[in-house]
Amino acid sequence: GLFANSAPVIIGAMILAPLMAPIISLSMGVLRQNIDLISTSVKTLVVGIILALFFGILLTLITPLQAVTSEIAARLSPTILDLAVAIISGIAGAYASARTEVAKSLAGVAIAVALVPPLAVSGIGIGWLDWHTFSAAFLLFLTNLVGIVLASTLTFLVMGFSPFHLAKKGLAYALGVVILVSIPLTISFVKLVDKQQVVSSLEGLYLEGIEIRDVNIITDTPMYISVTLLSSHTINNDQIEKIKKEIEERLDRKIKLESKMAILR
Repeated sequence: GLFANSAPVIIGAMILAPLMAPIISLSMGVLRQNIDLISTSVKTLVVGIILALFFGILLTLITPLQAVTSEIAARLSPTILDLAVAIISGIAGAYASARTEVAKSLAGVAIAVALVPPLAVSGIGIGWLDWHTFSAAFLLFLTNLVGIVLASTLTFLVMGFSPFHLAKKGLAYALGVVILVSIPLTISFVKLVDKQQVVSSLEGLYLEGIEIRDVNIITDTPMYISVTLLSSHTINNDQIEKIKKEIEERLDRKIKLESKMAILR
């Protein structure tokens, strides 16, 4: 599904959600300090993760494709918003697991939090020997994992599955891991906000009588911006250089500018 850029196939994989049950079980084990339940859940998770990575690597090696599709790219930019989704999904997943009458909603929870596709992208990254693809996708998986564990643990606590004095140690550990994972997610979110501010400040702007359109930030260090310059006449190098300098003054930073010219008649 990721290689074919097929959302329906990926959604089908999300509905299967083979990792959701052991994660919910791990949450209950953490809450009640049940070592056997924690051990069994962790073993199941480790086997599931290894299998997902193995088949991701295997399919990557036998598939002659190297393109980063939009579905793959969608798993490469985790932010603090993804952690928020994971926490909300964890609450819903724990509640649905504890209440059989709402268990049918687990499929929706699985689609929202999407555990397997990031693991598959991580396998693709290993197969391509691409550290960025592997690390970004695996960070998204870890985000979903720790978010669900923390939220499920808190939900089970509120529902009365364990007294607080027994649960506080496990909650402290889960919260500590969430805080650690939140650091790179927050940095990514700040970068995302900065990119969107740059795009919104330049999109539709008129400089030297030329309109800037289709603003796209390719890289942020150094900032590499791609734009379309719309004009009623031919644009020369001097005008492009002036536009570049004006953009740098507006953004208060040096940029590399990739420009495409469009003539309006």
